[in-house]
Amino acid sequence: MIRLKSLLEMVDTDLKRILDKIKSKQFKFIGAGDNGRVYEIDGEDRCFKITQERDEFEVATVIVGRWTEFTTFIPIYYVDDQQSMYIMANAKKLTVADTSIIDKFMAQFARYARSKGGEVSIFEFLDNDGARDTNQKLVNFLRALQRDIIKTNIPELDLDLDFNSGNVMIWNGNMVMVDW
Repeated sequence: MIRLKSLLEMVDTDLKRILDKIKSKQFKFIGAGDNGRVYEIDGEDRCFKITQERDEFEVATVIVGRWTEFTTFIPIYYVDDQQSMYIMANAKKLTVADTSIIDKFMAQFARYARSKGGEVSIFEFLDNDGARDTNQKLVNFLRALQRDIIKTNIPELDLDLDFNSGNVMIWNGNMVMVDW
């Protein structure tokens, strides 16, 4: 259950408590990808990620504290450049149905990208008939994600985005990117 406090900016005492928990190893491993590891902080609705991917960390640095602006990304509450670590909200896994919808979309996108013979974004695919056979909920999410990516002002993030069903979760009842 997400507490109202999760929706508000983390205050200094909350941040200190969470950082103290991290320092005293009060967390558990919950997942890993190619470039990072994610840990759930004991007794908190927050988790943290340590990543070696500079581009991923750059996105976290741009969106930190701006979750009302960047609604398609998991809220980021704190970044630590020295540790290549950021603290974010904890999210829930997608439903099997939502996972299937994203996987189907990505299979169609892969065929489209191969037919174009070059690097294309999921948004280019969406603009060129990809939306026609795609679930409306996913189309709405992708359009909002496209707007959020533009707002970051990070060059070629649309092409570098690691969009797949494993990197999308549910936070506050909505789909969000938890890895990019």
